Amino acid sequence: MLYQLPTGRVIEISTEQYLEMSDEELEYLIAYNYGDTLEDPWFGSVLHKKEPVTHSEDPPDVLPDLTDIPDIDKITYTDIDYDPDEE
Repeated sequence: MLYQLPTGRVIEISTEQYLEMSDEELEYLIAYNYGDTLEDPWFGSVLHKKEPVTHSEDPPDVLPDLTDIPDIDKITYTDIDYDPDEE
């Protein structure tokens, strides 16, 4: 992630590093003028990445059209361990 310091400079750190950063470490970064000044508002944008989007080989699970199920299948208890005669 990109984090902008109070001085306007930008550093790239992970979320875990940011959450573990103490106030002293933040003051150290500010005091030593660490980071870069970014002029490009699109720096690090995913719009500029040219990596192709990969999809998994498995097709998505498709549910059957419920309007095409015969009426007898709708009223039978095939999917559950339920016997209406037990009641």
